[in-house]
Amino acid sequence: MATSAVIYERGTSYVTNISGGKTCYGLVGEIWIGGLCFETLERFSLKDKVDFIHLAKGDYAGAVMYWDAKRGRVLNPWNGAATSKQLNNILVHRGSRPSHFEGCIGPGFLERRGTARELSYSPEAMEVIWETAGGAPGDRTGWTRTALKVHLTVKNAFPDRATLTSHTG
Repeated sequence: MATSAVIYERGTSYVTNISGGKTCYGLVGEIWIGGLCFETLERFSLKDKVDFIHLAKGDYAGAVMYWDAKRGRVLNPWNGAATSKQLNNILVHRGSRPSHFEGCIGPGFLERRGTARELSYSPEAMEVIWETAGGAPGDRTGWTRTALKVHLTVKNAFPDRATLTSHTG
């Protein structure tokens, strides 16, 4: 089986949620696999001088998918080969609010929940990505050297924060 292509594209709008008295920001984007598209959130800091670390634009040909006991299904762009522990910790995983991520990316469908926007069906989106990439339904195998390989492409760099707008869609 050929390695599946997963494409991530960042948008130019964001959503917020309050967690622990702090406003958390999530950049809205899209992730594609096999003609299927999910909306995404990627945590960032709009106002702090120190931001979360983010994936650079480019190809991650060594990316893998597996089951993580804490986060469920994950896509790991680096497969442990990044130049720093911080980069190695960036994953695509389930979550619904910006506060569920720390520089990580979550897929699903963005919906209004009260006054906020959140991702719905995020665990299901990760399973669809897994199965579309060739993973066996229900497989709970953790990381191994033979984990399911995918080719992740990050299409664009993180945008200039001064150009970002609050999501209205």
